[in-house]
Amino acid sequence: MLTVQDLLNIDLLKLTAVAGLAATSRPITWAHAVDLPDPWRWISPGDLVMTTGVGMPHAPQEQVTWLEQLVQGNACALVVAPRQDAPKLSRQMLKAADRLLFPILQASFELAFVKLSHYVIESVLQAQRERFNASERLFQTYAEALRKAPDMAGRLAILAGTLALDLAIEDQVSGTNIVEAHANAGHPAEQVERIPIAGRSRTNLVMGRKGNDATLVRSLVGLLGVELERLMIHRDLQRDEGTALLRNLLDSETQLPLARPLLERRGLNGTLVSLAIQPAHEGPWSMDEVHHAPALHRITPLLLSEQGLLLALSPDDNEVLEALRHNLGEGTVIGISGPIAVATGFRESVRQARLALSQAQELDTALLRYGEAESGLIMAPKSLAEARALVGRYLGPLIEHDRTQNAALLATLVAFLDNDGNWKATAFDLNVHRQTLVYRLKLVEQLTGLKPTTTQGIARFWIAIQAAKNTDLLQTAP
Repeated sequence: MLTVQDLLNIDLLKLTAVAGLAATSRPITWAHAVDLPDPWRWISPGDLVMTTGVGMPHAPQEQVTWLEQLVQGNACALVVAPRQDAPKLSRQMLKAADRLLFPILQASFELAFVKLSHYVIESVLQAQRERFNASERLFQTYAEALRKAPDMAGRLAILAGTLALDLAIEDQVSGTNIVEAHANAGHPAEQVERIPIAGRSRTNLVMGRKGNDATLVRSLVGLLGVELERLMIHRDLQRDEGTALLRNLLDSETQLPLARPLLERRGLNGTLVSLAIQPAHEGPWSMDEVHHAPALHRITPLLLSEQGLLLALSPDDNEVLEALRHNLGEGTVIGISGPIAVATGFRESVRQARLALSQAQELDTALLRYGEAESGLIMAPKSLAEARALVGRYLGPLIEHDRTQNAALLATLVAFLDNDGNWKATAFDLNVHRQTLVYRLKLVEQLTGLKPTTTQGIARFWIAIQAAKNTDLLQTAP
């Protein structure tokens, strides 16, 4: 782009700067010759105004006012090739130009404005051609990147290498880079500029080199904005599919073993847990948008919004739990179920997560796992409400399993405790094989998270059974 200084450097034009020397680096977007007394009405921002001076006022203060209005019109500079009858430039006007950082150039009347315009227009057209060629190269490079690289990081690396730029996409919420690519052997530039990327992504384009062409930058930001929006639409579809799968699991329309392949394809491997989440009122991301948080791009749990809560099926991964809590905001509370097993089923794990959430809110803690906060274990419950809570916590899963599977887990547990943990006597009383007893007690452990053969398990189960007997809850349980 041609600047005022570039014009001064052209010897054939014989231009002289008489004021505003500190601003000669201003770029010139066009040239406009005008001798009217109000040239600011006829020019566009960035224009080089050329005049013979006949339209300028004679009085020094009026010249200052005239110049101020020209500056307000965003002209880039003034070239005066004075005609004989034109007023002289006053000292006050030149001082005002210095104060306003507005270049005034003087030329002889013989200077043909057509020649000066030719230099400006040719320079502008050349700059436009260069921008067009740069934009064309950018789009070609981006198309090539789409063919060669399957992910955003790979495509950004191709763009960085071709454009000789250090590039990164920065999350505006956390200030961390989502992806980055360096053009200079992995050494990031010391100075960077950040340009917000329009759309829902809440990201900035971080460029490691200043002085980039504005048109090229806008094109690059636009391309990346489209790419990020495409990825967000993909994550929205994944969220909707995950919600449907979670709803089917909750309604028992889909069995967890049958859903395992679908979960594994989504990166939900290993030990899985259910989460009951009470989001904060204000956080970086709402519960309907939290799947877009960069920290959850690697592994996104299945999410279901239900009556102000967020239910989730997630790997038992502390990073995922912290990412949910941080991105939903300070004050978010999460209840975590025990590991989901075939025996316990998904619906039981959700019940555990909800109970853990309720206990976490009572204890004013952010994260609580099922079974970590216990109450009423040293003495008998003092009220029917406490007894119900105790029975529901330790015996509820067994009662529900017996009801739906026509099993005898609760009776087996009672007999085992009545026989002081004697395997042979318990098997005899129940008239079952010892291996059947082992299998049943293993199910008890899976359903409740407590081993009935340990001191801790025996204590909790015994107190719960006594509370149920003393309040007739076992007889009224469904």
